[in-house]
Amino acid sequence: MTSAANLGNHPRAVTLPPARLTMGDQLLHKLVILAMLLEIIVNIEPAPVDAVVVLCLVVTVLAGKLDFSQISVPALVFIGIFSFMNLVSLYDTFDPAHATEYVAITLYLVGSWLLFAGLIGRYGKSFTQTLIAAYCVAGLLSSLLGIAGYFHLVPFWKQLLLNGRARGFFKDCNVYGPFFVPMALFALARVMDRRTAVRTRIWQAVLFAAAILAILLCFSRACWLNFGVGLGVLLIGQFLLTPKHERARGLAGKAAILVAGFVGVMLLLNIPAVHSMLAIRVNSDRLQGYDRVRFATQSVALEAAEAHPFGIGPGQSEAVFDYSTHSMYLRILVENGILALLAVLAFIAVTMKRCLALMRHAADPKVREIGLVVFACICGHLINSFVIDTVHWRHIWFIYALPWLPAPVFRYIRGLDPRERLRTRYSPTDAPAFARG
Repeated sequence: MTSAANLGNHPRAVTLPPARLTMGDQLLHKLVILAMLLEIIVNIEPAPVDAVVVLCLVVTVLAGKLDFSQISVPALVFIGIFSFMNLVSLYDTFDPAHATEYVAITLYLVGSWLLFAGLIGRYGKSFTQTLIAAYCVAGLLSSLLGIAGYFHLVPFWKQLLLNGRARGFFKDCNVYGPFFVPMALFALARVMDRRTAVRTRIWQAVLFAAAILAILLCFSRACWLNFGVGLGVLLIGQFLLTPKHERARGLAGKAAILVAGFVGVMLLLNIPAVHSMLAIRVNSDRLQGYDRVRFATQSVALEAAEAHPFGIGPGQSEAVFDYSTHSMYLRILVENGILALLAVLAFIAVTMKRCLALMRHAADPKVREIGLVVFACICGHLINSFVIDTVHWRHIWFIYALPWLPAPVFRYIRGLDPRERLRTRYSPTDAPAFARG
């Protein structure tokens, strides 16, 4: 298998996307795109997207449509350990029924990662870009719903809000907002790419503006931090990957976009309803009442983790502590044990390493862009996860799958100056078969 660590180092052939899709492939693609569009309707359990994803998983496994050759062995091992420890921690739980339901959701999400990674590995960059586009279209629809609800522009506006905060058809505002972070970063990366056609850049600017509005109106402080970290990583990454002689021109464009965004946010904050909600979310002492309860619960949870090295059981935090841990790391540690936490962190680290390999070695600038944006998204998500329980966020498992696409690499493109490589477009046929991975 081709791993993130040795991307392009081994002269091994990989399976390339089919030159011509069969009718079955086309139907499968439409079904997966439908799943992406349904990602924004998750206010009921199970959500409509879950039924479609399970159907896709069954069909692809039976039809042999998944290709895992791009996924490194360590990634599969670590996610396997995490899944196994979820099952181990089922032993002697306080609420066995809820524990079983919770672990089933966790394993389903791992299965969704396998589905998207396997399809991306089989169908390559083109299908990956289609999935990203579907994600952004879904995000645009959800953003418009949240904005319409917040400003009472539709008769069912109450269903689109939670305590005065936009949530669309999500259960929680703290999940609604972070859904738009990948959308915003992908759109911004396209806007700042001078190779992008003007019409496409305008469309991406619309997506970026819609994502920013939704992120703001969800009034989630963790989401704001998530986006801020992701944006910073994206801009720094683009600066480092740009040839030195082009950096000054690139900085001017980035500065103009950021200034325009800042002015737009300031204008929005002058709206009385937005200003008053912001004052509530960031009050004078910087901590709200439930923040103190959250920290107290986390302290008790840490003590429980020390007493139960294999965990108290999946989904048992609320039953045992009467409150959620509000931290992905602490929830996994206290419910599934230290080995599960180390495994999931190692899995994320391997995924980020794959992103770095794409950023450094991928011949196609679009693939490098995917690697950078996903890396930035994961950085923001890791910060977000300190204060929010993110284990069951559907969209992040899709983001984890994106870097595992086939990627032609630089080292086999001969006769080009390194700076020319950064400015030249490549297609998968530009590198020999043994280099595509």
